[in-house]
Amino acid sequence: MEVPLTWKEVALDDEEVFADDGFLDKKPVADEEWPPYSNEKCSQTTKLKAMYGTAIFRTSLSKKPMTSLEVDIEWNALKFHPTENIQKKGGVYIAYTTGMKGGPGGYFGVQIKGNGGQFIFSIWDGDRTFQKDGEKQIKKSTKLAWPIDMKNCKRNCQDCGIAALKEIGKEGFTTGTKCLIKHASMKEGDRYKVKLERVTKKRTINTKNFGGFKEVHKEVLNEVDREVTGSVWTVKAIVVKGESKGSEIPIGTILFESDKIGFYRLGTFDEMLGCNKCNSIYHKDTRYGPKVGADDGTFQKPIKMNGKTRYYDSTCKKYHISGSKSKSSITFESGPFTEEVTKGKTQVW
Repeated sequence: MEVPLTWKEVALDDEEVFADDGFLDKKPVADEEWPPYSNEKCSQTTKLKAMYGTAIFRTSLSKKPMTSLEVDIEWNALKFHPTENIQKKGGVYIAYTTGMKGGPGGYFGVQIKGNGGQFIFSIWDGDRTFQKDGEKQIKKSTKLAWPIDMKNCKRNCQDCGIAALKEIGKEGFTTGTKCLIKHASMKEGDRYKVKLERVTKKRTINTKNFGGFKEVHKEVLNEVDREVTGSVWTVKAIVVKGESKGSEIPIGTILFESDKIGFYRLGTFDEMLGCNKCNSIYHKDTRYGPKVGADDGTFQKPIKMNGKTRYYDSTCKKYHISGSKSKSSITFESGPFTEEVTKGKTQVW
């Protein structure tokens, strides 16, 4: 998966949008209506790019940190080029970015492909890397993201492509925790309610009892298993529309090593999985919300929603962001058959 910006750089927020005229009610696209497939090699400048959303709250999360989030996600449309993408390569990632001030952060969300999907909760250690001579280096972390759920979650080498991690990552060096659960029945038209919740305000564990560090941590940084104290967070999904309607899907549980009570920022992005040429995939998805909770028991929804496309960064020009203030929603759409175009930044509502 190509993430155009690191989780720390993504500045957006989540809302859900579903156009009032709903794409699913439209006439199916006939094979012959698809535009021609480009012969150009897929690259950063010839691919469908990510889109972003930023929610504005009456009271900012920096003043009233988030201790819960609830958002509905609807897969309105997912179409693959019928002759040039027969294998239905690629897909879409609906992601929400968040983090604690000076502590762990990352993203969670839903991915869909032509043959099902999966749910993800992925968090980076808060202070694992630093810059030296223009290069990212690694160090011991005092702000770990540690798996509590050992079924769906495990320590993971996040950003293993950087020079400092390429070799030691193969030996089991980790920089965060990733929770993942596949959902084979996920398809176009499905809707899920995704919830992030703080389940324990303060807990202390010893890392050795929850998987522990691999020996490479000691060899490289003299980093060994130790006690970790912080809050515990879980992400789960509920099937609102789709197979097994009403069922709850546990995605994962992670301890954030921090003395902060909640998250001080929130963002969202809509990203294609893999390198997808302009006419390879058409998709549309809507997000309703988010409703965020605070430590004092109050909740709030956004009062404004902004969007952004990377229209000028690629030869692909079919991007559209829309939404509904009354539904507190935002909709992302890209690829052929996208009728309206959003160039760069826009105020959705």
